[in-house]
Amino acid sequence: MAGRLLGVICMYAAQKRKIEARWLQRAWEARFRRLVRIDTVDSYQGKENEIVIVSLVCNNARGDIGHVRSANRCNVALSRAKERLVVVGAAEMFAHMPAQTPITSVLTYFQRDSENAAVVPMEELR
Repeated sequence: MAGRLLGVICMYAAQKRKIEARWLQRAWEARFRRLVRIDTVDSYQGKENEIVIVSLVCNNARGDIGHVRSANRCNVALSRAKERLVVVGAAEMFAHMPAQTPITSVLTYFQRDSENAAVVPMEELR
């Protein structure tokens, strides 16, 4: 959609519904609401925004990374931002995955390229 500044990319439809429900509970100004798109990674093919927040959602004791295992889905999710990309996820979970896992490669890059990327613990954001 033209004019959308901020995109929130979710890996699953249930996650999208939860984020949208919380979004709708807030009294955002109508002009701001129109600047935000919340959608699933599968619906984001061919779309982009100035700023994109990718929510990975995976964090479980089984180490099951679900859709994040898919290189194609990771590529779509991580390549939709024109200016700024923010990835929200459990870095500690992905740090234990095989190096060839797409998101593990991205995490490794974020950790090594301190000029262009940062891994910020949740505690520092509060």
